[in-house]
Amino acid sequence: MTRNRILLALLAVALLAAVLVVLREQAGPPPPEPPGPTAIAEQPRPTILETADFADERHWFGLRAQCREPNRDRCVRTLVTVEDGAPRVRELPEELRGDQEHQRLTLLALGPRQVAVRNRYFRSWYSGDAGQSWAEVHERAAPVDRIPPAAVLERDCSLSGCEQRIVVVLPESGRPAELRGLPPLTDPHPVPIPDGQGHWRVVGTLAGKPVVATSADHGNSWQTSALPPGGPTEIERVQLIPAGDRGYLQVDGKPPPGGDTSTGLYRGEGADWRLVWRSTPGEKPLSGMYGLVPAPGNRLVSLDHQRATGVSEDGGRTFRPARPEEELPGVWISHTRKGHLVTSFTDISHSPDGGTWTVLPKG
Repeated sequence: MTRNRILLALLAVALLAAVLVVLREQAGPPPPEPPGPTAIAEQPRPTILETADFADERHWFGLRAQCREPNRDRCVRTLVTVEDGAPRVRELPEELRGDQEHQRLTLLALGPRQVAVRNRYFRSWYSGDAGQSWAEVHERAAPVDRIPPAAVLERDCSLSGCEQRIVVVLPESGRPAELRGLPPLTDPHPVPIPDGQGHWRVVGTLAGKPVVATSADHGNSWQTSALPPGGPTEIERVQLIPAGDRGYLQVDGKPPPGGDTSTGLYRGEGADWRLVWRSTPGEKPLSGMYGLVPAPGNRLVSLDHQRATGVSEDGGRTFRPARPEEELPGVWISHTRKGHLVTSFTDISHSPDGGTWTVLPKG
């Protein structure tokens, strides 16, 4: 009897197992396990050229950035160095590598292989071998009376503000050296590089009037000439626009609270300067001037504060809206020892004469 019960129990278990197998086959395979958390792949970063500076026709430096979109608030930057026309990518100083948030760098070409990079906190690094090695600049050099070739003139500024003196950034070390021998200018603003004839200029006020101090002998001596009345009196920025044997001087005044920058455009006439244009609020087509480029045919091509392009054919006295073929390939203008630069949001174009523009390589 007991044996029959055991056999019946075993038969029931076997029957139940068979039923479960049949049900499982009818239901299909079990659902897959839910996936675990996966990392979101970072989108490819576009490569842009932020800034560039030329030492000569075949040697220049640029800062290449790969930034997170859409606000470009974090960027990885490298140095583009071009020697004899061949671009190479080099690392920046260790402190400037990797993701840098809200970083703004200044680049100075001090020779074919000499370059300096500065961050917004006025820390500066120097390389004498085209970016293969770097050294931070900690000390000033002794004051100088002469501006050496390939040097750059700057205001003596730090986080605490700007001093009433001009410094020379020396090509052999990147160290700043006070420039002696300047006239006693108040609020001096130098043109960083010389014009095509090798003349250096510093704009400031002397006896309460705006003047231009000019040196034709590398800073050994200076002559001052008054700027005619009608332009800005409190200076914020100075740009020299070389144009043949004349040249133009753009002087931007300090804007009032909530107002626009006032600008005076002066044309060089020998040792003197003539005011040919000044900003007039509401005047069209050019109410303000952000930058200016000389172009073939004695034309001047400008950008206003809204980055609209204007063209002058009468020496800067009047401007008309640019035709499509006259539009500049960008929205920021700067000048180098060898030509002009126009920067867009991704590229920089270079022109030796303001007529033909070439997009610079990014390495």
